Amino acid sequence: MAITGRPPSANSRNRNPKAYDWTTVEAVPFDGESPELPRNGRKKWHPETLAWWDAVRHMPHCRLWTDTDWRFAMETAVLVDAFWRGEANRAAELRLRAAKLGLTHEDRLKLRIRYTSPDGDADAPPVPDAAAVTRLDERRRRLSGGA
Repeated sequence: MAITGRPPSANSRNRNPKAYDWTTVEAVPFDGESPELPRNGRKKWHPETLAWWDAVRHMPHCRLWTDTDWRFAMETAVLVDAFWRGEANRAAELRLRAAKLGLTHEDRLKLRIRYTSPDGDADAPPVPDAAAVTRLDERRRRLSGGA
């Protein structure tokens, strides 16, 4: 079945300039000052919330955060706690907030945050070993039954 629509342009390019460049952060866990979670009324924080907060507060790009970023993360912790206590309706808001905080690799790409190794190399996809890559002509010969 043919795919309908316009064919791809031979000279495709994004005409919109990037609003800002990549921010590179050394991929070392953040050990600087970070706030503790406040008292949660009479309840103790759910263990999964405490684990989440420990992971968030040590992300390498936390060194870029200001007071308002930390407050946003603490407010998100309240939603994380509610989610782990059975309020599944919090999941959509948590997903949006996770993207704003840059919790996953994909989220950091959208925020244009790039981790670099401590020796200064920007994280790049690993280069496959040339010996492990199958040559196409050899594969074609095998598939066609040639010798």
